[in-house]
Amino acid sequence: MKKVTTMRRATALFAAVLLAILLSLSYGTTPKAVADDCIGDWAIGIGGLGDNTSSVVAPYVDQPVGYNSLDPMSGLNELDRLFWLHRNECPGDHIRLIGHSEGAGIVHAWVTAHQDVDNANAILLSDPKRAPGPGWGGLSSTPGSGIVGYPLAGVDDWFGGFPVLTVCNHDDQICDTSAGWQGYLFGGAHTRYDFNVWDYGDWDSGVWYR
Repeated sequence: MKKVTTMRRATALFAAVLLAILLSLSYGTTPKAVADDCIGDWAIGIGGLGDNTSSVVAPYVDQPVGYNSLDPMSGLNELDRLFWLHRNECPGDHIRLIGHSEGAGIVHAWVTAHQDVDNANAILLSDPKRAPGPGWGGLSSTPGSGIVGYPLAGVDDWFGGFPVLTVCNHDDQICDTSAGWQGYLFGGAHTRYDFNVWDYGDWDSGVWYR
């Protein structure tokens, strides 16, 4: 009995150390909020699982979102905070939001909750919450995906009048579950996107399925 208790304590200690390491990796390099300049057109971006500094979009946006990608709610909360911080400081600026993979799912959920926000648009690259058509729905449509909970569970296109452009490669399993994993694992399907938010229009909307 004593041996079992000791093993449990050792396991708990290991888990605590591992969690501390993960959190330090997640937050140690978190992008800092940039002092806002009212430049007329401002962009914020968020990366996917493992991209805690949103490095995939960081070169192209004014503010990358730093978050613990193992905790999607932390990304949603930080995106919300940064959006409203800039909107309050620069109310006349148009705000572009761009997200990739998990980050696209987070932006998707944010837009669904803020459909009445004006002077803003969103670009969703490989959105796991993409509704079917063309192709099948994103990864969040698979049975059992509900266990991940909000904001990533379920697929929809509930954007109201908010301009949203969804971009999905036909061989990317994350945004089209009919694709299979071949393209994701070996074909570069998940990274074959244009991450430059300025290459998209302010009011682009609909689905680009390639």
